[in-house]
Amino acid sequence: MKRWLGIFCVTVFGLWASSASAATLKPLASSGDWTSEPIFATAPPNDGRVFVVERGNAASHQASIRIVEDGVIQTEPFLTVPNVDLTGERGLLSMAFAPDYATSGLFYVFWVAREDDSLDSSTSAGDIRIVEFRRSESNPDLADPSSARLVFKTPHSATNHNGGWMAFGPDGNLYFTIGDNAAGSNAQDLTKIFGKVLRIDPAGAGPLDYSIPSDNPYAESPGGALPEVFTSGLRNPFRASFAPDGDLVIGDVGQNTTEEIDVGDLAGKNMGWPTCEGFCDTPDPLLTDPFFEYAQQDPPDSLCAVLGGYVVRDPDLTGLTGRYLYGDLCNAGLRTLNLAVAGGDPVDPGITLSDGAYSLRSFGEDSRGCTYVVTSQNVYRVAAGASSPVACPHSVPPPDPPVPPVDTTSPSVALSGQARFLRRTIALYVKCSEDCTINARGSLNTRKRQGRKNYRFGYAKTGVPATSNTWTKVELTLAASALKNARRTFRSGRSLYALIDITASDPSGNSRRVKTRINIRRAKPPGG
Repeated sequence: MKRWLGIFCVTVFGLWASSASAATLKPLASSGDWTSEPIFATAPPNDGRVFVVERGNAASHQASIRIVEDGVIQTEPFLTVPNVDLTGERGLLSMAFAPDYATSGLFYVFWVAREDDSLDSSTSAGDIRIVEFRRSESNPDLADPSSARLVFKTPHSATNHNGGWMAFGPDGNLYFTIGDNAAGSNAQDLTKIFGKVLRIDPAGAGPLDYSIPSDNPYAESPGGALPEVFTSGLRNPFRASFAPDGDLVIGDVGQNTTEEIDVGDLAGKNMGWPTCEGFCDTPDPLLTDPFFEYAQQDPPDSLCAVLGGYVVRDPDLTGLTGRYLYGDLCNAGLRTLNLAVAGGDPVDPGITLSDGAYSLRSFGEDSRGCTYVVTSQNVYRVAAGASSPVACPHSVPPPDPPVPPVDTTSPSVALSGQARFLRRTIALYVKCSEDCTINARGSLNTRKRQGRKNYRFGYAKTGVPATSNTWTKVELTLAASALKNARRTFRSGRSLYALIDITASDPSGNSRRVKTRINIRRAKPPGG
């Protein structure tokens, strides 16, 4: 069950304000310098190096972690991880450094194992592991493989929906994500590890090989809820991060229609999957709506899987600093949001993966405040211009970035949609930040390119008055003949989507225009 247009949500079709920055992508290495595809980038606290996680080599079943120092990739891997399963989406997926890494030398690696080994004699293919390692005492550019300690493991039978993100939060605890194991019901089951964000203290002080923070939402919960669970109701939270204010920001990959970004203090929150994909059709006090959603799109404007990013801290990146930079697996263009305002104020940063490395994998940040883009071929620093160096030019982390400015002269617009199935009327609810007048029009389209046919809505709605911060219903009605043709389209096996263009104007003549896309299902059968 899905919702195609949500509260405080506008989709990506034609809506993004263009604000092309002078930012450019500086490759950290040649694509041939990597032993397998890069998939994650991070850095220890107060350390100028960048550590790049490679997913792994299917022939050797090994994966490496590489160091880039002063803009130069080091030849010898920091760590080579054996026994890595590369089936489907599996692999070596992330790493995290302990907050006291400078003194303890401890770091943690998230990977999917292939078979039994000396670390765990009861391993099955697909088991997810979090393993602790220690830095070599003699060489800071090398890890000590013999220091491996299995901290956490769980069986995971599906070759996809592994999750795979891991980081220490502002509270010093280790957060990590695991997908729903390709079974949506797992996400709602608090007795199962799947479809969750987990939080542990990996120090090993408890009865397991880790301990449970006392303020975990289910640390003292009766009824069998796992005490590790921090956030539930997620499908495949492949990438996440912490914003400068400490909020957790999750990119949760959708199924057929909707990608979502979740933001906030998400302790104990249920994000709704699989009851809802994106915003819920019917508000449910037990479920938490995402901060932002966007609709999946077919080629050529492909959008298929959100890849969560980071709030940009680099003060050199004028126009990007303070904004959340993220992307989509199927699109070469990067995207930004302002996490401080409803609706996200989406802006196109004008950054595109244009050198053939278009298969985006992840984002990263270092301890100096620079931001990185990880693709299947290379890793790039987001730099202020072509003359910027490859290495991060800052010697210390910059202060927390200011909240990006928002255009306050034009009314901000929030949308909530009620249309789920093909019917003659599509109802939208529009809310303006001030008194406004709403004009809306739209078209119904076949989703597949072949045999594309547009069905115009029978009536455009103009001059609909809306009171400040009050939901106002706007209905668009499809002509009877068009509805008949649309039903015929469904019977032929094609899909339909609506493109809707809304303009909200305030009494002073300032206006804001948004375009959105709504995926449409067949009409719900009587009693269904």
